[in-house]
Amino acid sequence: MLKSGAYRSSLLSALLCAFLLFFVFLQAQGVEGGQDSWNHFLISKCAIHHPDLLLDQWNKPVFTWCTVLICQLGINALIIFNIVCVVLSGFFVAAGMQKQGFKHTWVLVPFTVFTPVLFHNTISGLTEPLNVLFLSLVIFFWCAEKRKLSVGLASFLPFVRTEGFVICGAVFIMILARKEYRLLYWLVLGSFIMNLAGFIITHEPFWIITENPYWKHETEGTFEAGSGSFLHYMRLARALFGVPLLFLFLLGNVIWVLRKIKRQDIPEMLSMSLLIFHLYFFAHTTIYYFGILGSHGLPRVMAVIAPALAISSFISIDFMVKNLHHRYRIAAFAGIAILVIWVAYKETGYPKPHRFSEITVQADKSHTNFIKAGEWLQDHHLMDRPIIHQYPYFDVRFDKDPYNIQSSYRVWSIDQKSDWAAKGVIVIWDGFSAVREGNMKLEWLQNNPDYKEIYFIQGFEQPADNPSMYDIHIFEKVGPNKG
Repeated sequence: MLKSGAYRSSLLSALLCAFLLFFVFLQAQGVEGGQDSWNHFLISKCAIHHPDLLLDQWNKPVFTWCTVLICQLGINALIIFNIVCVVLSGFFVAAGMQKQGFKHTWVLVPFTVFTPVLFHNTISGLTEPLNVLFLSLVIFFWCAEKRKLSVGLASFLPFVRTEGFVICGAVFIMILARKEYRLLYWLVLGSFIMNLAGFIITHEPFWIITENPYWKHETEGTFEAGSGSFLHYMRLARALFGVPLLFLFLLGNVIWVLRKIKRQDIPEMLSMSLLIFHLYFFAHTTIYYFGILGSHGLPRVMAVIAPALAISSFISIDFMVKNLHHRYRIAAFAGIAILVIWVAYKETGYPKPHRFSEITVQADKSHTNFIKAGEWLQDHHLMDRPIIHQYPYFDVRFDKDPYNIQSSYRVWSIDQKSDWAAKGVIVIWDGFSAVREGNMKLEWLQNNPDYKEIYFIQGFEQPADNPSMYDIHIFEKVGPNKG
C-alpha cells in the first residue's frame, strides 16, 4: 500500500488528527447539522424495522446501508463513525498521492480533516463525512491505477449525496481526457443497480428521478427553498476553507494555467482535483442562485470537496518547496499543517484541546423545553400515547419511532381540514419548528374543541423576532376522530 516510511508518517498524522477530533467529540454537548443530523440518525435507526427506509432518497440509500446497524448503538456511535470516515479520508488521499510519486503526503491528512467546513460538520449525523470518504477512495483507486474500481465507486456517490452526480460529471470528463471510454460503463453501474432495486421495490421504472425528493418538490412546487446571490459561496470561502488552504488552492489554479500555457506537464491529480472542486462549487452556486432543487445555500455542503481542496493545495506547496533541502521541505510542510489546524479552530470557534472544560458543539437551545415536555409526559404516564410533534431530537431522546403512527409522527401530518388524528393522541406544539415546518398555528389547536391544552412550558428566552420561539404547549385530543 504505502512504503514503510510514508506509511508510518501518514498513520501517525491520521492518529494525531483522530486524537484532536476525539477531544472535540468529548467536549461536545450537541451535534452540528441541526435537525438534519437527528433525522438522518432516526431514518437509519428505524430502517431495521421499516425496510422501505433502506431506499429513502432523502437519507440516501448508501448512507443508510452503511449506518443502519451503527445507529442501533445510539447517536454517539454515528458520530464516531463520521470521525472515522473523515480521518480515513485524509489517510487514503495521502496514500493515493504517495502512489503518484509525491513525498511528504502525510500533510494531506490534516489538510483534509481540518478543512474548516469539514472540521465543523464532523461531530454530526450528516452524510457529508461518508461522502468525503467515498470521494477519497475514488481518488485513491484512481491514483493506484485501479480505475474500474475507482469509477465504479464514483457511480454510487449520488446515493451518498445527490450532488454526487456532479462529481460523476468530473470523472466523466477525466475518462474522456484519458480516452478510456470503456470506463463509461462503470460510471453508470451505481445508477443502474440502484434504479433496478428501486423498481423492484416500488415498481417505479425511473425510481432515481421520480422518488428523488428534490426533484419531486421542484416539479410539484411543494417547497420554496429560496435563492441568493451568485457570490454567496465566494463570500463564505474564507470561513469554509480557511485562508491558508484557500491561498494555496488559488495558487494551484495559477500553476495549472501557467503550465498549460507553457505546454508543460501538469500532474493529473492537480487537474482532477481542480475539476472536481470547480464543478461542485459552481453547481451549488448556480443551484442556490436560481433557488432550485431544494437549495438552502447551506455552507456545510462544501465539506464534500475537502479532499480536492487538500490535493490542489498540497501540489501548490510541493511546487514551491521542491528545490529546498529535505529538512527545509519537512519544516515547510509541518509549519503549514500546524497553521491549517490553528485556522480550523479559529474559523469554527471551537476551544483548543487544552481548554477542556469549554464546550465545542453547543446543544440546540430547544432541547431544554422538549426534555421538560418529555419528562412531564413520562411522569403523567402519557408517553405510551402517539406523540405528534415537529422536533426529531424528541424521538431520539425518548426512543419514539416517527415511522410508526402508534408511536410518533409529525405535526405537518395533521389534516387541518379533515382531522383524522385519533382520540387520545398528544400534540406538542412549539413556537419554532411546529410553525415553520409543521405549518401549524397555535390558534388552530387552541380554538379547536377537539383539543384540550393540558400543559404549558414557557420559553426560557423570548427573542424579539419570535417571543414564543421556545414556548411549548401540550394538547390532548379529546374529541372524536373526524377522518
